[in-house]
Amino acid sequence: MAPRVHADVIYDETVAGLGSLSGRTCAITGTTSGTGYWAAIAAARAGAARVILLNRPSERAEHALAECRSAAGRSSDDVVHVDCDLQRFESVRAAAAAVAAECAERGGLDALVCNAGVMAVPDTRTADGFDVQMQVNHLSHFLLAKLLMPSLEAAAAARGEARVVQH
Repeated sequence: MAPRVHADVIYDETVAGLGSLSGRTCAITGTTSGTGYWAAIAAARAGAARVILLNRPSERAEHALAECRSAAGRSSDDVVHVDCDLQRFESVRAAAAAVAAECAERGGLDALVCNAGVMAVPDTRTADGFDVQMQVNHLSHFLLAKLLMPSLEAAAAARGEARVVQH
């Protein structure tokens, strides 16, 4: 499946300015649409050795995975999906363990892009007892970053830098 067609000069210039991400591993939450989707496509096009899409399992997640693999233009193994439901800390912990395992043989995680978010949802609580918007947009990302910090530190030691990006 071909990537979505777009004609956005700012996006294209930004992607061109990234330089090569060869040898780098990026994990991105919320890649089924919007900025997370385009960040994943950009990482794939910039040659990231591995792009890890963190989403709830869904048709949209499968579609984004297929489009990102197509954008990578290389082995489909370079782009993978890890189940991650930010409304459940248990899922975040499992996703962090899976990402850490993915990155262990690659010298760590070079970029964690915390993108997923919700807004204007009903005032309800997650199974963990927090407001849905607060947990999805903030608390789960903080937990994910905390759990992946050893992998980020390993990448920084191996390649000189690693990043946590908050969208």
